[in-house]
Amino acid sequence: MSDLYDILDPWGPSNARATAAGPGMETSRECLDKVVLPPIYIIAYSAALKSGGGRITRDVLQRVLGFSDLPRQTIGQIVLAADMGVETLTQRDFNLALAMTALAQKNMTPTIESVAFHRGDLPVPELDGIESLTTSAGQGMASHSPVFDGANSGNDDPWLSAARNSAAGAAPPTSAMAGMSVADSSASKAGASSANNNAYTAKEQQLGGSTASYGEPVRTGANTDTYVPKINMDLAQWQLDLEDVTIKESAERGGIVFKHTNYEVNTRSFSAMVVRRYNDFFWISSYLVKRYPYRMHPNIPPKGFPDNRVKGLTRFANAILRIPFLRRDALVIQFFSNTDEFSRVVKVGNLDMDAEEFDPKEEAAGVPESELQQTYQAFDEFYGQVSRDEEKYRTQITALEKISRYKQAIGDELSTYSDTLHVPNMPSEGSQRSAKFHVLSQAKRALRSNLNELAMSFGDASLLDKSQGEVMKTMSAEYLRRLYDVVISMKLMMERVRLMDRSRDTQRIKERNDANIKAVAQLSGELSSGSATGPADRGGIERLERMIKEDTAELAKLEHEQRCIGVRFYQELARYKCYESFLQTHYHRFVEEQIKHHTLALNAWKQALVIADDLPTNPLHFIS
Repeated sequence: MSDLYDILDPWGPSNARATAAGPGMETSRECLDKVVLPPIYIIAYSAALKSGGGRITRDVLQRVLGFSDLPRQTIGQIVLAADMGVETLTQRDFNLALAMTALAQKNMTPTIESVAFHRGDLPVPELDGIESLTTSAGQGMASHSPVFDGANSGNDDPWLSAARNSAAGAAPPTSAMAGMSVADSSASKAGASSANNNAYTAKEQQLGGSTASYGEPVRTGANTDTYVPKINMDLAQWQLDLEDVTIKESAERGGIVFKHTNYEVNTRSFSAMVVRRYNDFFWISSYLVKRYPYRMHPNIPPKGFPDNRVKGLTRFANAILRIPFLRRDALVIQFFSNTDEFSRVVKVGNLDMDAEEFDPKEEAAGVPESELQQTYQAFDEFYGQVSRDEEKYRTQITALEKISRYKQAIGDELSTYSDTLHVPNMPSEGSQRSAKFHVLSQAKRALRSNLNELAMSFGDASLLDKSQGEVMKTMSAEYLRRLYDVVISMKLMMERVRLMDRSRDTQRIKERNDANIKAVAQLSGELSSGSATGPADRGGIERLERMIKEDTAELAKLEHEQRCIGVRFYQELARYKCYESFLQTHYHRFVEEQIKHHTLALNAWKQALVIADDLPTNPLHFIS
C-alpha cells in the first residue's frame, strides 16, 4: 500500500520508476542482476552510452537493436518491454533488451518472463557491427537531426499551401510543417538527445542532407525558411502496428447488486496485469482531456457496442502507451500497473485536474513569432484538411470492408460450386436385368476421379478468397482505422482549441483598456487645467486606474494562454502529419498480402488447369 501514496501529485516530481512497478514486477526485472553475461553486453552498452552522450534513450536502444537484423515490429516490442516509462534507460533495462533480442533471434518469445525463465541458458545476442554505432552517432550529434524539406516536393502538399495561402503578403513565407526534428521533447530539458536513426539518415541523404536543430531556419532551394518544431520524435509513436497491451473480459463480473464487466489488462512493458472496468477507462480518458487540452490523445470507444468494446479498448490503451508524454504520466503508469481498484487510487490520490503548465517561449524553441502566428492564422484551412482526411479514411475503411465481404462471399460461392463437382457414390452394379446400363465406361470413371480432384482445387481457391477477405478486415482495415482514430483525435483537439481561443476576449479587453487610458488622460488634463470639479473626478481617475490595472493583468494572462494554444497547435500539427509515415507500413503489408494470396491462388488455379487438361475428350469413350 505504500506505493499507493506516490500519486498524490501525478504530474509532480514523483519517482516514476517506483510507481511503475507492479506486484512481483521487480523480481522479474532483476533476473539478470546476478547472471554473468557475455562481453557483447558490455561492448554494446559502452557503444550505446557514447552514442547517446552519456545516457541511453529509447531512440538509442532502437539503433542498437537495429544491428540484430530483427524485424522492425519485433524491435519495437522489445523496446516497449524494456522501457519503464522514464527518460533514460538503466543498464538493467538495456541488458533485458539485449537478452530479449537474443531470444527473438532464436525464434523464442521476447518477453521479460522468458528471460527470467531462460536466465541460466540464455543465447548470446548477435549484433554485427555494433562498434560502428559510436562513429555514426558522433556524426549524428554534429548535425543534430535530419530535416524533411517540403519545398522541393512541389506545391502538391495541402498542409504547406494552407499556411502559405493564409499568410499571403507576409514575408518571408514559411512553413511549420516542412521540418521535423528527431528528439525527445520531454528529455530536451536535460539536453536534446542525438538522432541518427537509419531510416531518417537515409531520408536525409535522399533530400540532400539538410539538417537543423530546434528553431534553426533551414534554407531550401526555393529560398524559403523552414523551422523545426520542438516535438517528440520517438519513432515508436508513429508505428501504429505496435501493441503493448492486450485486453480480455474477465470471467468474474464485478459489483454486488448491479453487475458490471471487468477487463484484464496485460501490459508487456510494465510486466503487470490489472483489472479495470469501462468506467475506469472513461475516467482516464476524461483526465487526459482536462490535463492536456491542447494535445491529441486517443478517444475511448463508446459504451453502447459491447461486441466491439474489447477491440476498441485495446486500441485505446495501446494508443496511450505509444504517445511518449502520456506514457510517462504518473497516473497513466498507475492505471496500467497498480493492481488496486482504480477508483480507490483516484480517491486516495486526491487528484487535481488542472491543465498542464509550460513556458511557451521554451517550447517554441526559437521558432519566430511570425511562424507561429502564420500557422495559427491558417487554422480554418488546416481544419478543412483534417475534415477531408476524415472523409478519405472513412471511405477507404468502408471500401476495404466491402471488398472483404465480397471476397468472403466469392469464397462461399466458389465452395458451393466445388461441392457440386464431387460425384456422389453410385449404387453398386447388381445382377439386375438393366445392369448393363449402369456399367461405367473407363472415360466416365476417369471423369469422376478428375472432377473430385478439381473440386479439391476449387475448394483451395475458395479458402484463399475467404482468407484474403479476412486479412483485409482484420489487418488492412484495422490499420486504417487506427489512422482514422488519429484524425478524429486531431479534429477533436482543434475543436477544443477553437472553443478555448482567447483572441476575441483579448481584443475586447484591449479596446476597453485603451478607452480607460484615454479617459484617465482626459480627466488628468482637466484637473491640471483647473476645469475639473474636484474630489469626484479624482475618485473617477482612481477607479479607472484600478480597472486598467486589473485589465492589464487579465490581458497578460489571456495573451499567455493564447501563446500556449498557438505553440501547442504548431507542435500537434507537426505530430499529426508525422503519422502519415505509417502509410508506408500499411500499404507495404497490404500489397505484400495481396501478392501472397494471389500467388497461392495462382498456384491453385494452375493445379486445377493441369487436372482440367486430363479430363477425357473423346466422346466415343463415354459409351459403355
